[in-house]
Amino acid sequence: MSALSSGAGSGLVFGLVAVLLAQQFGYVDLSHLTHAIEYLVVGAIVGAVLGAIIGWGLGRRYLSAHPAPPS
Repeated sequence: MSALSSGAGSGLVFGLVAVLLAQQFGYVDLSHLTHAIEYLVVGAIVGAVLGAIIGWGLGRRYLSAHPAPPS
């Protein structure tokens, strides 16, 4: 599993949790089904994209610090 896909998966979960936490604090109203689905989908997509970017950057940083042994 690459750093990019791992970051995207983690970001997706974090995006969903952020929307649900915003609902618990009263910032978002999830009482209507269509609005709830929209918020959850947007939160999941934004979280996945941000997580993928962070994972990609961390993966490149790790590979530059730990080069592969010559074959």
